[in-house]
Amino acid sequence: MSGEYTVATKVIDDAMAQAEANNAMDPDAMALALLSTAVRTLSGYRSRADIEMAIEYDLDHVVEQDQVITRGC
Repeated sequence: MSGEYTVATKVIDDAMAQAEANNAMDPDAMALALLSTAVRTLSGYRSRADIEMAIEYDLDHVVEQDQVITRGC
C-alpha cells in the first residue's frame, strides 16, 4: 500500500473510532463528512468528471452490485 493510502486509512480509522466512541457523533454522519471533505478537496485539483469517474470506479470495485437474493430456496 502506498504512503498516501496508508495515511488516508489511518485518518479514516481514527475518525470513525472517534465517532463510535462519542455519543454526540454518528459514524454514518462521520463517513459522509469524510467523503464530502475529500470531494471538496479534490475539486481544487480535478474536474467534476474526473471526480465522478474516481468515485464510480471505487463503487464498482467495492460494492457488490450483482448480489443474488434468495428466500427460502
